[in-house]
Amino acid sequence: MNVSNNYKKIILIVSMISMAGVTFGITMPLSTLTLKSWGISSTMIGLNSAMPALSAVLTTPFMPKFINYWGQKNVIRFCLILVATCCICLPLFPDLFSWFILRFLLGAGGTGIWLLSEVWINGFAEDHNRGKIIGAYSALLSLGFIVGVLMFSVIGVESNTAFYLAAVFVLVAAIPVWTMSDLPTHEMADDISMWNHMVLSPGLMGSSWMMGFLYAATAYLLPIFALQFDLNYAQSSRTIAWLGSGELALPLFVGWFADKVDKRKLMIFIALVTIIALSIMPFVFAAPLMRLATLFILGGAIMSFYSLGLTMLGQKFKGSLLASANASFIFFLCLGEIIGPPVIGTAMDLFGTYAFGWSMALFTLVYLVIFISAGS
Repeated sequence: MNVSNNYKKIILIVSMISMAGVTFGITMPLSTLTLKSWGISSTMIGLNSAMPALSAVLTTPFMPKFINYWGQKNVIRFCLILVATCCICLPLFPDLFSWFILRFLLGAGGTGIWLLSEVWINGFAEDHNRGKIIGAYSALLSLGFIVGVLMFSVIGVESNTAFYLAAVFVLVAAIPVWTMSDLPTHEMADDISMWNHMVLSPGLMGSSWMMGFLYAATAYLLPIFALQFDLNYAQSSRTIAWLGSGELALPLFVGWFADKVDKRKLMIFIALVTIIALSIMPFVFAAPLMRLATLFILGGAIMSFYSLGLTMLGQKFKGSLLASANASFIFFLCLGEIIGPPVIGTAMDLFGTYAFGWSMALFTLVYLVIFISAGS
């Protein structure tokens, strides 16, 4: 497939995911700080934050059947409407039990949007420029997320405006979907062998798991870590934006390098940078410039686990096998998202808030050893 003839389709897909990114940029810190204002513990906040990822893990194995039966466009339209509905319902049902259910449904909708957008992007990409295309895709998704976080930091948790604004943005994201045609025709295999993919490609699936683990833990718990440095709620929520700024900028460079250098060595370098950034956080966070620089680098490294892994995935798998591998990639990412917030939240409860960075650095070190040993 000639990517140069598909710029319009790529722009439509990226526009959709960017607008959806605004919605999730609003709801992630909004949900965390709202629960914190209710007096909920870090462990329970972590468990509630894991609901979207749990939903993704449970629904991803069934997504291919839904997509093959109902059609790609119908499924993603339903998912966009479901996410908007959940955003509206969150302030209408302000209790922890309801939020577990609503955030589970929010995750189901987000999974469909995410999976189909990546299948389409990989379908339009070619090996010689896959890194650049996926890097741009990841960067613009992060841009939407940053915009959402910054909008929330201005609106705050005092009113329900942010919830309704999140719903508006995901409805705007649905507009490009209604104009899309000539999508990749590869069906997804109904039987996705998640664990076979992990056994055959532990380095790739592990990179997805790491991104999910680190991304969820930082997105949901970084504002809480930041509060101990005399930052107010608005300032602590903006730390997510600085993290997102690295997620926006650095994958573009990583994608460019991925098309030119050894991808395995690049992944090892990313893991080392992540370990260093996480380890020094307690020592540099009080200094504004050092805080911003560290968060920028850390955010870029975390997102690069994903964008580089997805690039390597697209190079290794083709056609319907790519769609199946992509679903497995998302499955393990979301599995990491489930484990990350409660594990890091519990570490913070048991060992203090400094455990936020150090415990994640330890997990990254374990992954690095596995990646080097696995050879794939």
